[in-house]
Amino acid sequence: MGGNGAKLAFILGNYKSGSTWLLTLLSLHPWIRGVRETQIFTHLEGADDFPARAEKIFSGVPWAGGGVGQLPKHKLLSLARPIVKHWRPAMARHPHDRPMSLLDLGYFSQRSLRGKLERADSPEGFCRDFFDHLVGAVRPKGYLLEKSTGAADHVGFIRSCFPEAKLIIIYRDGRDVVTSSRFFEKHHLKKDWSLEDAALAWRKEIEAQQRHAAEFTIHTCSYEGLLQDGKRVVPELLGFLGLPADEALVDDLIHRSSFKALTGRKRGEESRGRFLRKGVSGDWKNHFSDEDKSVFKEVAGDLLIELGYEQDMDW
Repeated sequence: MGGNGAKLAFILGNYKSGSTWLLTLLSLHPWIRGVRETQIFTHLEGADDFPARAEKIFSGVPWAGGGVGQLPKHKLLSLARPIVKHWRPAMARHPHDRPMSLLDLGYFSQRSLRGKLERADSPEGFCRDFFDHLVGAVRPKGYLLEKSTGAADHVGFIRSCFPEAKLIIIYRDGRDVVTSSRFFEKHHLKKDWSLEDAALAWRKEIEAQQRHAAEFTIHTCSYEGLLQDGKRVVPELLGFLGLPADEALVDDLIHRSSFKALTGRKRGEESRGRFLRKGVSGDWKNHFSDEDKSVFKEVAGDLLIELGYEQDMDW
């Protein structure tokens, strides 16, 4: 099926920086078939227990869709599309207009894939078998596009698996990243959270992005640019992929991937327990205390200046 990755593209990061939104937007392009997050690179590099890794892929990552036990619910939702579209438009999308999951594969295709993964003889072989199977199953006209949050630190491994794959990174103001992660982890995941830890994690992702962008061909864009100037950013992304990008198509992609289209809420209308919470930039100003500002400046203030988010430390 072409293990060099010529039919593959990956969105590599970063956490709470718009990668899900970007995957959703690009999946609407008729030449792209999106894939829900597999976490395959962050969990499989260096692993050698391939049956256990296959179990992870089939049950413990977003791509698994909750596992095959969720198949009846998945089928019912597909049948209910005409009704669901009135209150959750994104859930009612045609299968080709949304990122696919395990549940979009037929039963025999699932069994064949699992067998291949369990028999893999190396991490690289595992990854090639997985994505070659998906390419063969859906046969995208252009690309199979997967989102791998946090994979910016694994670019060398990805390139060893797929030397011709296209790599994209989307980044965001770290203050908005930690604000978004604060609400998602505390309200949705019910986890302990530390601003210092979140700022350190953002710094690590940005430094990995910068390090690999200097060595490999990676297209980078910012969340803020996509939000405020999509008519410029989207054609640049499609140009990098070598795909059609006429004005009408670009407008359609932007419109159908808007915050309102995905959530049913206006941009800025907050839902603290949702993964897509508010859909704005600069929200950190509503939540940072003076102590928060001091901690972030100490940990990663210099990167805000380097990325152009601030001119100096006086914010």
